[in-house]
Amino acid sequence: MNQLKKISNFIFDQKITQTLILRLAASIPIILIISSIIYLALPATQPYILPPIILILIMISSILLIFLSQFIKGTKLIDKTAITLSQGNLNIDDIIPEKTKGLEVLTSAFNDMKRNLLSYIESTKSNVIILSDAVEKVTQSIDMTYKGNELIATNISVVAEKSQEQLKIAKQTLEGIEKVSLAANSITNTLGSIENFVDNTASLTSEGAGHVEKYTEQVQLISTNLDETSNFIQTLNANLAKINEFGNVIIDITNQLNLLSMNSRIEAARAGEAGKGFSVVAMEMSKLSNATKDSATQINNLLDNIINSNTKVSDSIENVTNSFVTSQEIFNSVKDSFYTINNNANILNSDIKKVYEESIMISENTKEISYQGTSLHDSSIEISNITQDVAAITEESLAENEQINEQAKSLTKMLSSIENLLKRYRTSVLPVKEASAKRLKITMMSTINDSFGLSVRQGALYAQTELKDKNVEIDFIGFQKVDQNFHDTLDNKIEEGCDGLVLPGFIDGIEEGIKKARDKKIPVMIFNCDIEDKESRLSYFGPNIHAEGTLAAEILAGSIEKEGEVIIFSGNTSSPINTIRRDAAVAKLTKYSDIKIASEINDIEANVDVYKKLKEIFYYKPNVRALLFIGEGAPGAARAIEEMGLVGKTKIICLNYNEELENLIKKGIVHKVFRQDPFGQGHDPIIYLYNYLVANETPESSTYTRTEVIDQFSVGGL
Repeated sequence: MNQLKKISNFIFDQKITQTLILRLAASIPIILIISSIIYLALPATQPYILPPIILILIMISSILLIFLSQFIKGTKLIDKTAITLSQGNLNIDDIIPEKTKGLEVLTSAFNDMKRNLLSYIESTKSNVIILSDAVEKVTQSIDMTYKGNELIATNISVVAEKSQEQLKIAKQTLEGIEKVSLAANSITNTLGSIENFVDNTASLTSEGAGHVEKYTEQVQLISTNLDETSNFIQTLNANLAKINEFGNVIIDITNQLNLLSMNSRIEAARAGEAGKGFSVVAMEMSKLSNATKDSATQINNLLDNIINSNTKVSDSIENVTNSFVTSQEIFNSVKDSFYTINNNANILNSDIKKVYEESIMISENTKEISYQGTSLHDSSIEISNITQDVAAITEESLAENEQINEQAKSLTKMLSSIENLLKRYRTSVLPVKEASAKRLKITMMSTINDSFGLSVRQGALYAQTELKDKNVEIDFIGFQKVDQNFHDTLDNKIEEGCDGLVLPGFIDGIEEGIKKARDKKIPVMIFNCDIEDKESRLSYFGPNIHAEGTLAAEILAGSIEKEGEVIIFSGNTSSPINTIRRDAAVAKLTKYSDIKIASEINDIEANVDVYKKLKEIFYYKPNVRALLFIGEGAPGAARAIEEMGLVGKTKIICLNYNEELENLIKKGIVHKVFRQDPFGQGHDPIIYLYNYLVANETPESSTYTRTEVIDQFSVGGL
């Protein structure tokens, strides 16, 4: 039995199959020719040769018919797929090489062509999203720049006018500063003259105070002498009877002294000419002295009169004494006034010096301000010139913005043309032409913590681009991990109200949120994994998970020639996706009598744990030929396979695609990986939901995405 399988596998090898068909086809006419020659040359041998020849021809024809049937079946499958592609429908599954025996290279090339075209279209769609966003932002930026430049141009004109006014004001200010500078210099000079005058006044006041001091001393001396005279007269009063004839002369002298006292008081009142007044007093005193000497000669002649006038003289002396006391008080007051004037003059002199110094500082500062005013005037001229240049540049910038705006419009038209071109290839569902009469809001929630989630988001963004003119808001919410925050956000969106929800079916507890949405009459599209309660959702869009499990088992069986031991890593058994895939794969593998499931590993997905577990299994079961990964952990297995030198001998089949596995496929460590069109799973549910809300187009209960099988031949086109 095993030998027959080996022969079958050998025969149905692509190159051998094609060669056998050609050889079998060529052998028929050759056998007929040889038979004819023998028949003509040896007629007697006809009964012995003809039956074996006919039997051989029948066997060859039968084998050829079998080969041609397989060949034609594969050709029809490729032809059918080619017709579908020619009609622009690229949203189809890959052709399985096992179904096109003898045409594997053509099948692989055909799959690569379709996959490359899909990859190019999806990449173009992603680029359209990026370019569309960029153009929109550039357009907005240009509009803002244009408005800003217009505002700048207006403001620059105002600034130019104001700078001219500022220039004029600066010029006037400079002229005013120059006048202030001249006035400050004049004030400084005047204060210098005042300072000299105050100095002189202080000196004169000081001298006058000295003279008043001396005059006070003289008055004091006179007062003392008068007192002595009064005493003397009193002493002589007893003897005046004998010399009364001298009284008249003394009376005259006292009269002169009284007159002198009066003159002294007058002179004392004249504060400005204190020195001169005292000089006159001195002269009068001299004259009085001379008169007294002259009168002394007459004393003898006038003694009788003195005796008669003694009483009067005594009274007069007393009056004079009193007058001198009064004069002394007045002179003391005058002296104090002179000292006060002197002190005030000194204070005034000190203040004048300070004012003079400050006026010098003001003059210097005025010069500095004048210099700065000149600089300000020059700067104002420069600013005025620069403002005019800026105004000119702003006008040029406005013109350039107009050109850029036109180019952005051209780019927008080009993007619109690209979008229309992409619509010719039916890689996904198209939105209906009509726009929504009311504003719609469609919310999509998904994980974005891996390449699958990021591609889903790209698909959602492209759907948003397609619906941008349809009066609908697409609210995509991405999550790095699934936790209570996911469910809280879903509850909030349901409470806030929206027109439709797109949710992943693989989230634990998602059905409770879907029921809440149904109670609120919010239609829900499910993607990637369907839910059990199919009545609560509008439709499911995603991979046919059961078919994927079956196909994975078929590919695995083909890769090991339908015999040998295999290990299944079922992944997280609580995941409904993994459970359905695993059950379908096991059901298919059990149909192959020569394939044995050596071990099934559950709930181990960490790369390190998978690596350790596989090393342990291979120690006891070294002949395992294939590994099927329903969940995660394939990189850990690849590491173990590479270390044990089993690359190419033990095949690794994975149902979840990511970039790490892509690199392992390129190295030949991983045999095949499934990919389930994540871009379409992000795009199509939104469009289906929009068409349902706007045109009442109810989608099918389940719509399956295409399944791509990535291997070493096709990985380069991704």
